[in-house]
Amino acid sequence: MNDRVGKGSAKAIEVSVFRAGQEIISQGSGCPYFFVILSGLVVLRQGGKRIRSLGEQDIFGLESLLLKRPSDYAAEAVGKCRIAAYAPEVLDYLMVQSPRMLQSLLFSILRQLKHTALNLLDSPPLSLAAAQERFHFFSDGETIGEEMESGQAALYRLVSTAGWLQVTLAGREITRISHPGEFFGAPLLPGNASVRSIGQSVVERYGAGELDIIIRDYPDSALKIMQTMIERRGAKS
Repeated sequence: MNDRVGKGSAKAIEVSVFRAGQEIISQGSGCPYFFVILSGLVVLRQGGKRIRSLGEQDIFGLESLLLKRPSDYAAEAVGKCRIAAYAPEVLDYLMVQSPRMLQSLLFSILRQLKHTALNLLDSPPLSLAAAQERFHFFSDGETIGEEMESGQAALYRLVSTAGWLQVTLAGREITRISHPGEFFGAPLLPGNASVRSIGQSVVERYGAGELDIIIRDYPDSALKIMQTMIERRGAKS
């Protein structure tokens, strides 16, 4: 079943509903569109072997479109799925008019690359749900965390920003976070500090029990984080 979508620079050519087991792209076929999953799950197969699972807001088919070659994999619906097809001209529009949506598409590609790399290294990849929930997008003026000391001891990593992250204490700015890759959160900030995005920002969130992931992926940063946590605990005792 297909739902035709009105024409527009950033609108889908069409939105299609696929049944469980129905093929969306055949391996070796060409396609003039790329696809975004609106709901449901999609599995990618190569030579019949499952290589990757994708979820809501993930993108596929883009490499075949840009490289102008047949698809290296087949895409198959897992349960009922709604899939939007986009023309390549949409990418040009997003670069100028909607960089936030473009960032979302790029993060989907990066998650897939990371998943593939971890599989090649024979390391257990993040679950699909965890990968989707880790990245958060914030608009100008939007609060990332209020009185972070009173909440869970989550850690955050700045991925990108059009401005900076403003850290305030009792309504007064005490520092700024502006370098991609910089970590922040309750264990690293003064008690009851709040963080707000100045300009659009993308932030990666780690739960209180995920320090091992930071150690694996960012060992230098993890060492600094642990040193700061030890120093702060020593100052409190």
